[in-house]
Amino acid sequence: MVLTYVKRWSAVAVLAAAAAMTTAGPSSAAARGHEPCGYYQTGTYAYYNHCGRTTVRIKLDIVRGKDKVICVRPGTTGLGPKNHVRFAAYVGGAGCNPS
Repeated sequence: MVLTYVKRWSAVAVLAAAAAMTTAGPSSAAARGHEPCGYYQTGTYAYYNHCGRTTVRIKLDIVRGKDKVICVRPGTTGLGPKNHVRFAAYVGGAGCNPS
C-alpha cells in the first residue's frame, strides 16, 4: 500500500516537472521559432507579420513623430527599431500596393 502511494506521488511529481519545463523560458512566439500574427518585437526591433493572403494597410504608432499608414505584403515586415515604432495595427485596405 505504501509503495503504491509513493509511486502515485512520484508520477504526479514527474508530470508537474514536465509541465513546468514546457512552460518555462521565453514565452514569445518568435522565441519559439515562429512569428505571431500582427505586431511583435524581438530584441531591439519591431515587426508586423501579416498572416493573410492579400496586401493590407497598417498604421504605425511612431514614438517621436507623426503616425503613418503603410501597405504590407503577406509575411513578416521589419518596421524599424522598437524605440521608434511603438505599435502597428491593421486598418484595412486589402489589395493596396506596397512601395
